[in-house]
Amino acid sequence: MDCPKGHGRLEAVSVGSIHINRCPQCAGSWYDRGELRLLKDKEARGDYCWIDSDLWKDTDRFRADKQERYVCPSDGRPMITVRYGESPVLVDICSDCHGMWLDRDEYDRIVAYLQDIVNTQTVDDYLKDVRDEFIEILTGPEGPVSEAKDLARVLHLLQLRLVIERPRLGAFLNSLPRF
Repeated sequence: MDCPKGHGRLEAVSVGSIHINRCPQCAGSWYDRGELRLLKDKEARGDYCWIDSDLWKDTDRFRADKQERYVCPSDGRPMITVRYGESPVLVDICSDCHGMWLDRDEYDRIVAYLQDIVNTQTVDDYLKDVRDEFIEILTGPEGPVSEAKDLARVLHLLQLRLVIERPRLGAFLNSLPRF
């Protein structure tokens, strides 16, 4: 595969257990379908796994931006520049193979965006997420086991948020016996 910015061949690299392709000159990275989600789910000990930011899940919410006019390194088709979820980060996606090109530092900016979501959620926000995760156990695209893990992570983050926002309730919960 070649760099969509015209810098030559991409090199295969491993990020943990995920294999991606990176340009040695511009440091951009190509993620085949699903690879970015897998990396996101492993960040921060799994704290982000419950945040469903699959760009292909709801294509009506794509927010196109100034087009970079890159071609997909996988199939040579034109890519579309869109915002990653509700973040300010621009990524280039292939509408055919669903791969994604990230320029240098865009992965770090996505992780910072996800961290901001975790840090700014309130107890009420987490309670809504708990409800949503219960529903996704039955209907979610990832399957019941994966969705149950997402629920467990949201419950853990809810507990942490309770300790911060409602210290007495958090202390009470922490005093309960563990099973």
